[in-house]
Amino acid sequence: MISINSNHCILCSLLVLALLEACSSTPPPPEPPPVVEEVVIPEPEARVLTVDDILQQAASAAPEQAAKLLLQAAQLLQDQGNNAEAANVAAFIDSEMLDANTRSSMLLLQAELAIAAQKPSDVITLLRASNFPNLQQLDSQTRIRYHELRAQAQFATGRIQQSMVERIELDALLTPDAKRANHEAIWSALNALSLPQLQGQANAAGNPELQGWYELALISRTYDNNLDRQLAELRSWLAARTGHPAAIILPKEMALTEVMVQERPERIALLLPLDTTAGTIVRDAFMSAYFDLQEIGGQVPAIKIYDTDGTSDVRILHRQARMEGAQLIIGPLLKQDVTLLQQEIDLGVPTLALNNAEGQPSASPLFFQFSLAPENEARQLAHKAWQDGHRRVAILGPQDSAGNDIYARKRESFLSEWKRLGGTVASVDTYTDNYTSTISNMLLLTASENRNQRLRELIRQPVQFVQHRRQDVDFIYLLAQPASARQIVPSLAYLFAGDIPVYASQDVYSGEPRPLEDKDINGVTFGDSPWLLNTGNPATKRTRDLFPMNSAQNLRLQAFGIDAFRLYPRLRLFQEDSDSNITGATGILKLGPNNTIERELTWAVIREGRAVIEN
Repeated sequence: MISINSNHCILCSLLVLALLEACSSTPPPPEPPPVVEEVVIPEPEARVLTVDDILQQAASAAPEQAAKLLLQAAQLLQDQGNNAEAANVAAFIDSEMLDANTRSSMLLLQAELAIAAQKPSDVITLLRASNFPNLQQLDSQTRIRYHELRAQAQFATGRIQQSMVERIELDALLTPDAKRANHEAIWSALNALSLPQLQGQANAAGNPELQGWYELALISRTYDNNLDRQLAELRSWLAARTGHPAAIILPKEMALTEVMVQERPERIALLLPLDTTAGTIVRDAFMSAYFDLQEIGGQVPAIKIYDTDGTSDVRILHRQARMEGAQLIIGPLLKQDVTLLQQEIDLGVPTLALNNAEGQPSASPLFFQFSLAPENEARQLAHKAWQDGHRRVAILGPQDSAGNDIYARKRESFLSEWKRLGGTVASVDTYTDNYTSTISNMLLLTASENRNQRLRELIRQPVQFVQHRRQDVDFIYLLAQPASARQIVPSLAYLFAGDIPVYASQDVYSGEPRPLEDKDINGVTFGDSPWLLNTGNPATKRTRDLFPMNSAQNLRLQAFGIDAFRLYPRLRLFQEDSDSNITGATGILKLGPNNTIERELTWAVIREGRAVIEN
């Protein structure tokens, strides 16, 4: 095969021969010299080595060179998005053959692959300080990777403060734009802590920079229902912490505080069906939150209440409220009314509907939806069970009722989400009041007994029999009211299934501490509104004393009405910063797809008959 360089030589030789031949013949009459175009022969392109090429070289290389080649191959596989193969190759690298800098590169690569594989504990092991004795001598980009990966891993394993310490170290290495993203990550870590945790960490923090972050988060959390006080406290913090990184680049949520104060609505219309129990509970709770804020000196808007029972078309009432000066409209509550407004293009003012019309996206960007949707609760419970390590579920719920589809909606939403996550459904069973027989069938105890009976008939003599339940279930999703649950859970223990974890819909909890009765549901996990679980909160106690409720569902509606008031000045925050959230009475509130306000439930376990919040 002739190379390009050989071709170049041949062409040159031919050109020389042609000139020699021309010189040996009789010279022609003089002519103008011809224009000769230079022929440019391109240089050969360097061949790009493939992973196979590099691995072949590594196979015959000396140990030191082989280790470097394997690292190069693993990095190339990672660049190509083949993380699993990259991890396989990286596992064969003999780190003892690498110099300190190259070994650091290998560890960082392995840590990135562990993050991609959702193994944050491996990252912490790989990037422990003893593996990086020369960290300060490494280039800034390597140190950025180191701190970023450690911060992600610490956060994923629940080590919130350690994650923040890493990000504080990281901050000094970043550009201003990168600092902004880093501050938002620190803020997300702070939002993962409860108010008591923030208070404890702020008091214990020895690092002034870390303490400053805790103080800023406390301002946000303590005064999240009083914007005026929050702004005043923020200004004081900024004056006292002028050199703090967060004072130079505030988290977006805090930077918007002054804007929210200046632009919050001064006149609000509340559209509710006041002939219904739900409508009056939401109204009373809304106004209770209003007077609580007024009592502590907060600025409150003018409220005008419209009864939607008095109109056949809520859109007419909505237009009337706008004409009468409403700058924000909260409501309506009934789904059919929400569906009508969802289709309106020209709403004129922001509207916070107190229900969820699922289906098509809203016609107006000013339309927000906030609800206690049972589907959302069921999906969250599926995620909770999955995160707790469960993979195979048996579902047990009441028989479907034509007049009440709540349980069916929860079951179907759970099933859909559980399958999407990759979980397995072992069985779906329903009960009326035949708890023992239904549970026996669910656990395949009836089939076990039938097999024993057939065996006795076959061999015609006594058979020693120990009943066994099915083994392909690692948790039960229970949909049940308190009275049913108090019979079902003990029946599970009686029927050899007391060791199977039970995750229940929030219906299982009555909303009030009943330790003598609820000891029968000890060990059950469920998610609910903090309003029902944080009974020691003074504000909660005051409202519940003023407006006592006779059921858990009414207590949840009460929390819903309180959050409807708390949300009104924060809609602008959600529009500007979709990652922000606020602590509400119904849960942690944030903006989801299609302007839907999503809520994150609080998880609790029944212990000694009482609902105990999980840490």
